[in-house]
Amino acid sequence: MKYTIAVPVYNDESTIKTCLDSIVNQTISKDKLEVICINDGSTDDSPAILEEYSAAYDFIKVMHQENSGSPSGPRNKAIEAATGDFIFFIDGDDYFGLEAFERIEEKILEYNPDIVVGKYEGVNRGVPTAIFNRNPDNFQFFGSNALYSIGAVKLFRLELLRKHNIRFPEHYSLGEDQSFMVKAYAYSSSIALVKDYPVYYATNHLTVGREQLTKQGIKGERYMHAMTDTLRVIRDLELPEEKKLMAYYQYIHRILHVELRAIITRTFLMEDKVYIFNTLKALLKEHNFLAFYNHFNNRQKLLLRLIEQGEMEDLVNFWYAESHPGNMEVFHGHIYPKPKKAYELAKAESLSFHRKNDMQAVVTRITKGHEGVVLEGYTYHSHVDAEGEKLFLKLHNREDERTTSIEMAKGPKDSESPVPIKSDILERQQVTTFHAVVPFSILHWLNTAGGIVDLNVLSRIEDYTITARVKGEVLEPQKVKGAPKDKRNSIVVTEPYNTKHGNLSFKLQVTKKPKPKQLTKQQRVKNKIKRMMQA
Repeated sequence: MKYTIAVPVYNDESTIKTCLDSIVNQTISKDKLEVICINDGSTDDSPAILEEYSAAYDFIKVMHQENSGSPSGPRNKAIEAATGDFIFFIDGDDYFGLEAFERIEEKILEYNPDIVVGKYEGVNRGVPTAIFNRNPDNFQFFGSNALYSIGAVKLFRLELLRKHNIRFPEHYSLGEDQSFMVKAYAYSSSIALVKDYPVYYATNHLTVGREQLTKQGIKGERYMHAMTDTLRVIRDLELPEEKKLMAYYQYIHRILHVELRAIITRTFLMEDKVYIFNTLKALLKEHNFLAFYNHFNNRQKLLLRLIEQGEMEDLVNFWYAESHPGNMEVFHGHIYPKPKKAYELAKAESLSFHRKNDMQAVVTRITKGHEGVVLEGYTYHSHVDAEGEKLFLKLHNREDERTTSIEMAKGPKDSESPVPIKSDILERQQVTTFHAVVPFSILHWLNTAGGIVDLNVLSRIEDYTITARVKGEVLEPQKVKGAPKDKRNSIVVTEPYNTKHGNLSFKLQVTKKPKPKQLTKQQRVKNKIKRMMQA
């Protein structure tokens, strides 16, 4: 088995030695390696360094050409020149782990895949991890999340690339990996992963004065080349229709989560953002997104409808609404974003966001009241405007499943004593303060021997309800003792405590109220005389 390593090189004099050293020091036998270095018109000392290594190692070949402007041309040239069974594309400023090909070969012998993806290690940059976390060691492309690892720094069976004419596009230089990877993934028999060893070190050399291409200012037309090309590659796949639709779905899924986010958050000129939005609108229509529309979740469906029927401003407004609390509202039990266009489109298809909304309930003060235990705290929702909510405290005994609920009041028990709230919560959330008095009679009813009572808060907004386990942020919760009005011979002892998960629960115990000590006749006379003298 032989491996070709393709290394496009452009002005990499400060890094190429590290890259090549990581190859020549591989633990696998060197007669299994072929290195093709393509000098892409470098103007520094890179060509001389390449020739030096080629003279020292007979498995390293060097090819020189005029600058092409991207790695695509050099990589395609390597595909044509390669004599190995597999080819791995590495950038001249990155490097391998020393056991990389030994670990890769183990996967090939075990699974016989067409593609092997090795674990990435980022140096001064982030790297994809989802593909390793969510897939087994060997898996099929269709139905996977492989497109979240869309860079070409992987191992490919050369026969796969040549049989299906899989090449890198040379007419643009941003996102050129995308169409190549989609086609390779779609035609592959399987994809194997090396999860337990850092095969590839992806670097961002901050000290060399480089700026990553993806960080530079980009025109809208240039940004859309990759998406336009990749969607047309999917359309032209010679595969059954159901597989093409799945490839469409997986790639659009990526666009909605990665590229679309960049459109909104990156510093494009407004003209470029509008161009990108309108081009994406046209592409969705051209490729009939409705054919695979039902694969998407509600959020993705709404994004697609906003692109199809809305404007750039509508998309931005929805993006803000789903990222900030209080920007969604309840209508007939469903939750819709407040911005007008998003609301209309979501309501038309009942695209509810109720599963996205999360509620937190926190108790920060526990005291004894005249009638029972007083709880004070706050709630907040991740998305919903909860201004009109009603709150209920649900108490549940673990042992005998007794459950009861009481309505809570908004605001603190005493208007002159505000509810303590962490400052970081106030900065990020829209909170509702509350207080609830849990009568001693209810605690007495809930109690069993050694009873444990868990607390939940239920929020009702119109006909939408959501429940949250109560968190405890009481600094020093004290036992609270009190007697029910109808059982004056009993005392309820309530001991608040936080579970290992930070939830608030009560340990309950009911004890008999001790009888007053009986005085002797002599003691009663003395006490009477004492009271007369004090009068």
